[in-house]
Amino acid sequence: MDRFFLFLVFLFYNFTYSQVGINTTSPSPASVLEIKSSNNGVNFGGFMIPRVTLVERNAIPVTATDNGLMVFLQEGNARCVQIYNGVDSQWENVYCMPVNQAPVANNVTFSGLLEDGETLTASFAYSDAEGDPAGTHIYNWYRADDASGTNQILLQSGSSNTYVLTASEVNSYIAVEITPVATTGTSPGTAVLSTYQGPVLTPSPGGIFFSEIADPNNNASARFVELYNGSANPIDVSGWQVLIYFNANSSPGGTYTFPLGTVIAGNSTFIIAQDNAVFTSVYGFAPDVALAIFNSNGDDNFELRDDTNTLIDVYGIPGMDGTGTCSEFEDGRALRVSTVIQGNATWNEAEWIVWADSTVSGCTNHTNSPRNAPADFSPGSHPN
Repeated sequence: MDRFFLFLVFLFYNFTYSQVGINTTSPSPASVLEIKSSNNGVNFGGFMIPRVTLVERNAIPVTATDNGLMVFLQEGNARCVQIYNGVDSQWENVYCMPVNQAPVANNVTFSGLLEDGETLTASFAYSDAEGDPAGTHIYNWYRADDASGTNQILLQSGSSNTYVLTASEVNSYIAVEITPVATTGTSPGTAVLSTYQGPVLTPSPGGIFFSEIADPNNNASARFVELYNGSANPIDVSGWQVLIYFNANSSPGGTYTFPLGTVIAGNSTFIIAQDNAVFTSVYGFAPDVALAIFNSNGDDNFELRDDTNTLIDVYGIPGMDGTGTCSEFEDGRALRVSTVIQGNATWNEAEWIVWADSTVSGCTNHTNSPRNAPADFSPGSHPN
């Protein structure tokens, strides 16, 4: 009797209500099913559609009559709400959650002198599509037999972006591989290998120094400053500076900064001209760079500083006018003696042969004899 009564109640309920409600006793008349997030205003929940992998979804025996069937696909990085298209017999994406991208390493390279005992420093441009902060990146240093990476050997792996070359790397080529790491989101990114640079050389004595400074008597626009690499090995001068101090000024009146990647080959010159066109016309070849500010009339001073601002070489004494001193080269030429192979942070007039339009006593080699271009000058060649 009780079971029969319950059956009648069930039938009455279904005939009375054409809508079904979950967490509500008064579903919308326009709905077949209405789900409320809460039935007490305190505890809340959401609607969870079936979550399936690709294999599980493909195992669903769908037919054309299942048009509109919905699932949530979780497969690898894919997280998509999908609905079955019974007309075309395929699953369609309704919405896919964005995929967090791994960080990217661009412009992977390294700098430093390729000599035994020198330190190489890796660099790259970090980027992340979602702005995830950079973490501790992974650096792998390699050596190989040639620039193509033949017989590549891992030298060092870890978080250090520097590597100190050893005698074992002499005649080898070097590359660095960087794996970018983010502190949040998808990580790490794809490892990127730089190009191989080399070969690694044995150390050679000598360095960069001022070798010739010109103020031609017959053409003031043909003035120039020459630097020379007294080493047999190339030297990277990225970030180095040449400064000119006019007259008695103790602050530089002009500065040339070597761009990143500038290398002066072994036993080679680098020329800063006052005027590119005039220099080229007078001396028969183009200078390495031309800056109008390098326009010394013979009583000015010069400094060469490396990328740490360490003084490498000096001509004259900044803060002192060179007129009447051993550094005066007005209408003439200052030439470094051939025995010098590196810079001197202290001005030493004995290291120079100077010609000028004046007579200065007490100097090792200073001659009153104006010099004319191009015959009395030798830019691009040292010693001479």
